Amino acid sequence: MKAAREDRLESGDGSGRFPVKHILLVLAIIAVGVVLWRTMKEQSPEVTPEPVPVAEVVVEAPPLPPAEDIPPRPAAVTAETAETPVAPALPALEDSDAMVREQLSAAGMGPELDRLGQQHLAQQGAALIDSLSRGLVLRKLLPVDPPKEAFSVVEQDGQMFMNPAGYNRYNDYAEAIATLDAVALANNFHTMRPLYEQAYGQLGLNPDDFDNALIRMLDRILATPEIDGPIALARKSVMYQYADPQLEELTPLQKQLLRMGPDNIRRIKEQARELRAGLLSPQ
Repeated sequence: MKAAREDRLESGDGSGRFPVKHILLVLAIIAVGVVLWRTMKEQSPEVTPEPVPVAEVVVEAPPLPPAEDIPPRPAAVTAETAETPVAPALPALEDSDAMVREQLSAAGMGPELDRLGQQHLAQQGAALIDSLSRGLVLRKLLPVDPPKEAFSVVEQDGQMFMNPAGYNRYNDYAEAIATLDAVALANNFHTMRPLYEQAYGQLGLNPDDFDNALIRMLDRILATPEIDGPIALARKSVMYQYADPQLEELTPLQKQLLRMGPDNIRRIKEQARELRAGLLSPQ
């Protein structure tokens, strides 16, 4: 009996059927590949990439300019008794608000320089002096409210200028500062110095550097330029900046003083000059 043609295993006769031996060969290749893959997976250890060390970037603050030390004031000796007067006892720092207000009131501080309800005055004063000594203006620490009138500009021949009429917004502040008793302020510093230094230390700063910060603040004020002519501005987004690159490079403190106008700057600088001399005087 002869096998039917469709039952025969043939190598290919051009009939269009895929040869069976080719199928077996493909299956064998796949099986070998699977075995090799499993073997390599078992033998090859899993490689964990080592972490790449990231260098810490430390942005250093610009160095502060040098400032003179305020010498301690020697205790005065009365001629009648030849005895050294006893310095007033200082309260604890957290209880010093009443004494700070009394000292500042004796120096002529008015309501323009005193926000009602402020507390921790020595601590806030130390933080404010430190920021101003760095040329910064921390407005939350300022003892004054900002002017009610908005900042304004004038335009001439396509160029914007600071509106000189806007200087008047700061007249009351400049008057309040200029009329302070510089001698009383210097005495206040020497009386309250231990408390101010303690508050300065609570900021993480060296308490012995508080006097340098105070002198540095006054030096920055005295270094502010006095410009009698118009001050050109440039618009940057929604803000204004000084068109003169040298003015734009001034510290925020000095830029703020420029907005007060040359007359007010002169009054404030005169007070700063007198206070500086009184602080550095040995008596």
